[in-house]
Amino acid sequence: MNRQFISLALLLSALALGSCDDPIAVKERSLQERRLKEGVLTTSQTFDFTRWIEVSKGAYRLPSISPDEDAKNTYWSSASNQGYTMLSSKPTDFPVIPLEEDGAPRGAIIRSIKGFYFFGFGTNVIAGALYSGQVDASSLVSKPLQSTLFGQPYSSGIPEVVKFTYQYKAGEKVIHGQGKSVELPSQDRASVSAVFYEITEDESYLNGLTLQTDARIVAKGYVELEPTTPEGTWQTYSLRLSPVDQARYDAVDFTTKKYRLALVFSSSYRGAEYIGAVGSELRLRQVTLQDRIKPHH
Repeated sequence: MNRQFISLALLLSALALGSCDDPIAVKERSLQERRLKEGVLTTSQTFDFTRWIEVSKGAYRLPSISPDEDAKNTYWSSASNQGYTMLSSKPTDFPVIPLEEDGAPRGAIIRSIKGFYFFGFGTNVIAGALYSGQVDASSLVSKPLQSTLFGQPYSSGIPEVVKFTYQYKAGEKVIHGQGKSVELPSQDRASVSAVFYEITEDESYLNGLTLQTDARIVAKGYVELEPTTPEGTWQTYSLRLSPVDQARYDAVDFTTKKYRLALVFSSSYRGAEYIGAVGSELRLRQVTLQDRIKPHH
């Protein structure tokens, strides 16, 4: 077993055996719980990914929506980036990185990269994902799909269209990152999800298991993106959110209820199943939200 694997094994052991009585850890958990509960409300309708923030000293960067954004409570998140901090200290290795031109960020690159798999842990392909929401660090190792907390508070209106400018290229070979014998698609595709849902009393989030199926969903849109041709060509796509439950949709009321909007961009559309192609890459330049008129009750 090489040094990288040993280091990871030791790290996972430390995560599993950490003392619950550590006062610093207790305080950090308390702050994390508060951040997860409150989220990040923004009235911004356009994201251009030209400002990035370092989430902690020497760590990866994420897109920032304002100059004073809290690095520990960002609007955009990436569980794939946070998980990869266990494996690499090189920012350019991360699944989500800035798209730079002339030394300045001009967009986002979301890519599927080579990972590793040993003793039933990990995956040989890590699908990049950038989404509005949070990461539950406490379950990132043990329950990776549940650690992706999708959605940020949304109150400007009922989101109707998500318009984005993108490039996509697919990696050469689709694999199952854990070597399982399953039917694989002949070519990788990117995916984009937009899900508008009601915040219920428990204030829980949609996650990697419930993003498309949760009963609280009011409206949603989903698309799988083929490679853009010729390679390097920018295209614009308008993703429409359609009502899932018409009664719930008609009953949207921002004066008495709260809602979240989850925007999820992935370089491999079956990444949650550990299926994808190393080298698949989704590039984003701009994301714009268009709302319906806010209802008044």
